[in-house]
Amino acid sequence: MGWNEPDKGKEPWKGKNQPPDLDEALKRIHDKMKKILFGGNGKSNNEPSKKSTNGLVATLIILIAFLLWSLSGIFIVDPAEQAVILRFGKYVETVGPGPHWIPRIISSKIIMNADRVLDYSYSAQMLTRDENLVAVSLAVQYRIGDLKEYLFNVANPEESLQQATSSALRQVVGTTTLDQMITEGREIWGSKVQDTLIKTLSLYKTGIVIVNVAPQPARAPESVQDAFDDAIKAQEDEKRFKEQAYAYVAKVVPIAEGKASRIQQEAEAYSKKVVLNAQGEVAEFLALLPQYDNAPQIMAERMYLETMQRILNKSSKIIVDSKSSNLLYLPLDKLFTKSSGFSLETAKNSKIGNDEFNEAESAVDEREFTRPVYRQGRE
Repeated sequence: MGWNEPDKGKEPWKGKNQPPDLDEALKRIHDKMKKILFGGNGKSNNEPSKKSTNGLVATLIILIAFLLWSLSGIFIVDPAEQAVILRFGKYVETVGPGPHWIPRIISSKIIMNADRVLDYSYSAQMLTRDENLVAVSLAVQYRIGDLKEYLFNVANPEESLQQATSSALRQVVGTTTLDQMITEGREIWGSKVQDTLIKTLSLYKTGIVIVNVAPQPARAPESVQDAFDDAIKAQEDEKRFKEQAYAYVAKVVPIAEGKASRIQQEAEAYSKKVVLNAQGEVAEFLALLPQYDNAPQIMAERMYLETMQRILNKSSKIIVDSKSSNLLYLPLDKLFTKSSGFSLETAKNSKIGNDEFNEAESAVDEREFTRPVYRQGRE
């Protein structure tokens, strides 16, 4: 019977301005649900059976439980997360960000942040290639790349990362010298450790992605730290001295090369000068040779006079008459430099003896006589 159908001429909610009977309303709802669920004819007894009431309650409980079960299977994966779906404990799939649903009880989920970068530090003492003990440490940054591999391929991903890091570091340190570890080779061996670690983790499919490997400064063990500090200081001093030596070489070598070039040029010029002078003298003697063959005595005297002329031309000259009773000094160089010049007439008027003057006059005449011949021979 509907709500708006009359009941013996009366509406169910209208009764002499009295509030509706709650028991009667529940009874009507029960009858309606029974008709729908169990196919009843809609006729109800005044006293429903206990069995029918229990069935309705069970049905409601089942509906509510089913609704709660369905709602409990809904979950949302954040943008930075991944979720692994398990059914009866077995891997089914990996889902990304967004809303998802799984059947509870038979299925479960594991959600983890796949974009968060995690830090891991490792330090140990190891032997280098030259058999020196060195303390090394590094920081590893990683994240989850494949959640399925991260959860199911290895029992403990963090422990696997630690073992792989130790293996990669020992492999690299064992092939590197102590000097490279402590000084300029830190970035190089850090990059080698990162490459080796990535290959190892990929080989074992751990699902871990290495973001960065930051090597820390390597140091010697505390027992020998002072000796290592002295060694490093000595290396720095050696480097500084080499730089100073290179700077000195760069400064001195150009100067020395310039001096050597100048000396070489001067030597070449002197060599050319000497050769040319020698060639001139040879040419001069060759020109005089025919004249010498014709008149050997005259040429000998002539060469003697010219030689004496060259010698006396560069020194002061004084004529002294040793036979005369009067001591007379004639500075010839000063007499020749006078503006009037020195002439034979002046010498005749002086107090020089006639014999000495005649000898000088004959020498001058002979010199003047032979000079054109000499010049002609040179030409």
